[in-house]
Amino acid sequence: MGRGITIEDVAKAAAVSRQTVSRVINRSPRVSPEAKARVEAAIATLGWVPTPAARSMAGGRSRILLAVFAAPEDGARPARPLGGLLLAGTTACNAHGYRLIFEQLPAEAEAAAAGVAQLAAAIGALEPEGVILPPPLDRRRDLAALVDSRGLARETLAGTAAPPGNPGEAAARHLLALGHRQIGFVAGAGDPAASQANLAAYRRALADSGSRAHHHFVAEVAPDLGATLELARAWLVPTIRPTAIITERAATALAVLHVAASLRIAVPEALSLVSLEDDPALAACQPPVAALHEPAGPLFAAACTRLIARAETPDAAVIPPPPALELVPRASLARAPRAI
Repeated sequence: MGRGITIEDVAKAAAVSRQTVSRVINRSPRVSPEAKARVEAAIATLGWVPTPAARSMAGGRSRILLAVFAAPEDGARPARPLGGLLLAGTTACNAHGYRLIFEQLPAEAEAAAAGVAQLAAAIGALEPEGVILPPPLDRRRDLAALVDSRGLARETLAGTAAPPGNPGEAAARHLLALGHRQIGFVAGAGDPAASQANLAAYRRALADSGSRAHHHFVAEVAPDLGATLELARAWLVPTIRPTAIITERAATALAVLHVAASLRIAVPEALSLVSLEDDPALAACQPPVAALHEPAGPLFAAACTRLIARAETPDAAVIPPPPALELVPRASLARAPRAI
């Protein structure tokens, strides 16, 4: 079914012109309900799958968005959950008759030229309406220059506006507002540049408050599970210990929660926890662990919607992105147990 079927076959079966078939698959309003029904019935009967070339016949448009992401380094976690991005982006695109295609570029810095060539080839083959460059690729000037040189619209998760702070700073300031001064930080984000930015912002927030905890309770390198358990025990056993800990990974927060329980340190009465990565396990554990993170799915869907709006109505008002940070308050947060 569908193999070898062409747009002409569909037009013949529906007794319409090929331009009418193209208008139907591109959701043009310039088609009568009767003709639309015949074309859709013919497509279903023949099992035809429209190609980008067929879609571009009406108005020379592909109705394709191209999203580019970096392959993770060997053994590293993806910086963002690609499954969530795919679901959110596809849902946003389908609502407007668009298709979303992902392209993975090499992660190695020395392969930058190969990444540019690969993106150029993808643009040439797909002729997308626009390109999304999520972090960390939104910092690649060579990729942005290529997209711009082809006259294509491009978007990032944050849009054209700078995000308000970052998760590391927001989490630290939230804990400071609850009276905490001994606040620890455990790195682990999939994007090293984002992790460094989180750590720097956390240190800045604590220094502004007069706390010196950022000199003592910091793990700059993402530890494995065994090292995380040892680190948590080393921090929580002494008398002077953190009253709050920020973790970049949800798994790290769960490990700290496990160590706290084994030491009979009550969460949140004696220790508050917040993760910069949300995960269903954080809501299911006892007590549930708070998360302050970047809602990547909604941000990605909003980027798709902005590109579609620009393609459909070039003079349309700019759609602002949703808030770049989201606090999921749970029972692991409380005021500091004592003044430090």
